[in-house]
Amino acid sequence: MTKVSVYVDDSVWLSFKKQTFQKYGSLRKLSSEVEILLRDAIVGDEIISAFEKTGVSVKGTISSEEIKKKRPKLKGTPSEVILGEMRRKRVAEALPRQ
Repeated sequence: MTKVSVYVDDSVWLSFKKQTFQKYGSLRKLSSEVEILLRDAIVGDEIISAFEKTGVSVKGTISSEEIKKKRPKLKGTPSEVILGEMRRKRVAEALPRQ
């Protein structure tokens, strides 16, 4: 364990303490909550190193916007249109004819 001193804005620290108290009912878990946040912040580095240990080359993460841009353009009719037509036909066949 390492003891660390950091400077945090008073209002931010007060909010953090309030959330920790609401979560645990005491302030004894402040250090563990800070550690959890720090671990969450570095989890990306750990994932990349794990991939590299298995021989998978990772160039970093990409945003969801980049993923959307790289998606292939769909050809043909969208599935929701096809399903809508199928449902309408099924309903039309189930209705009594007069």
